[in-house]
Amino acid sequence: MNIKAEVDVDGVVKLCATVLRQLPYAANNAITRTAKEAVDAGQKEIAADLQLRKRFILNRIKILQYSKVGNLTAIIGIDTKVQGAPLLLGFFEEGGTKEPTKGPDIAIPLTGEAARPSFSQSVPTSLRYTNLQFDNRRGKKRTFIIPGVGIFQRIGAGAAVSRAFHGGSQSDLDNQTVLIYSFQPSAKLPQHTHLRAAMVKVIGERFNAIFSEEFTKEILKKAART
Repeated sequence: MNIKAEVDVDGVVKLCATVLRQLPYAANNAITRTAKEAVDAGQKEIAADLQLRKRFILNRIKILQYSKVGNLTAIIGIDTKVQGAPLLLGFFEEGGTKEPTKGPDIAIPLTGEAARPSFSQSVPTSLRYTNLQFDNRRGKKRTFIIPGVGIFQRIGAGAAVSRAFHGGSQSDLDNQTVLIYSFQPSAKLPQHTHLRAAMVKVIGERFNAIFSEEFTKEILKKAART
């Protein structure tokens, strides 16, 4: 007995071509979705690990380059392009040492004093180092610099503070001023975060499932149009 069968090869080829054409679109959507989920996981990791004084820190963790159909590559990480002092998030991830960028020392605000009343508070704008506008070691807000020690703020009578500034006794200095910034040659920054691990985990756990969803969507959309 002879059995004759005919296969519509053209139909199979067209179907395969359709599937292949939709692959880049599905991959692009999947990469973008996964990148967004990874960024969200990274922001949650940072919020859990660090005492954040400003929300903008979390917004620095972002998609640095979006995927495109013609370039299926997304880059996620820390956007370090900020004004003022360098962003320290990278140091908290790897650990390291912060070195002075201007002058021989780093001015570290002391917790409990005017520059940082509590650890969770940011330095008031008026007491930021650059805004104190030092000239010949004297600055705004009744501040002055003692090289190698730090920045002091005058809280007492002018005459007594003047004696302290010009070589008076230690008691003159202690009674009439407070140290609000301490000068240090460098600052050790131990590892505090696991940002990379949190984002990589999401990519490993979620990409395959997301790609399957996006590929199914693309095939169904194409089928609905034909």
